[in-house]
Amino acid sequence: MKTPLTAINSTPAAHRPIKVIRPTQSLIGVLSAGLTSLLNQRNLLFEMTLLRLKVRYKQSLLGWGWAILPPLLLTVTFTLIFSKVIHLDSASLPYGLFVFAGLIPWTFFSTSVSTATAGVVSHRYLISRVAFPREIIPLSYVAAALVDLGIGILMLIVMMFYFGFSPTLHAIYVIPILVMLVICSIAVALTCSAVQARFRDIGVAMPLLLQVLMFTTPVIYSSDAIPDSVRAIYFANPLASLIEAFRQTAVLGVNPDASKMVYCAMVSIVCIIFAYLLFKRLDATLADVI
Repeated sequence: MKTPLTAINSTPAAHRPIKVIRPTQSLIGVLSAGLTSLLNQRNLLFEMTLLRLKVRYKQSLLGWGWAILPPLLLTVTFTLIFSKVIHLDSASLPYGLFVFAGLIPWTFFSTSVSTATAGVVSHRYLISRVAFPREIIPLSYVAAALVDLGIGILMLIVMMFYFGFSPTLHAIYVIPILVMLVICSIAVALTCSAVQARFRDIGVAMPLLLQVLMFTTPVIYSSDAIPDSVRAIYFANPLASLIEAFRQTAVLGVNPDASKMVYCAMVSIVCIIFAYLLFKRLDATLADVI
């Protein structure tokens, strides 16, 4: 039996769905609303970070040892190949210490980006059923990698004493260097995770991209080997300056290059703003395309 048209028209207005069309938020409004939402959901970020750590080392014989085992094994491998065979310059440092000091910040960046890239896709069921700030997912992976970074820094201090080095007051510069590194990592993680939801090529290409990027940063070799003709292009990559500055301040006790640090700070700020706005822009249809 068909419902009379008059019955439809007589439906009370209170029971009809109401859609309010508002003007698009400004960039400042998007940033302000997003940061406020993140602050309100900080407990969720904390719990998801703990979940990352529990799942990562669950039913593992070595447990937290995996936080330092990969960089240690890479240090031994690179030392045998590039120090004993190829004889690369290590900037007046024992090559093992030189490489490990570069692998610590690099491992944090690569782990953050590689795990966060697939994070949104792996949480498709949660995203489609629960309303929460979606950026918490990639941020939780970066926060979990920070724990491994802290363990790696402690191991670096032990290695420094083993080779006859000790931290100086210049090591205080490590703090702003790591802050910029974290910001860059978050920016790349947000961008890649949002794009990965639509184009799965990012996840497939990520291991290759990270491998190429590692060889374009001074992780296993000194930046002194870079020709003057391409140094400007080489250090346009902020990771190159941050990894070199981390090694210089933490191990050698040398002040970082002020101009490079200002450049890295500016690039970090621009990248994190762009990445967050892009993520929030794509977030509107994330549940539909994931």
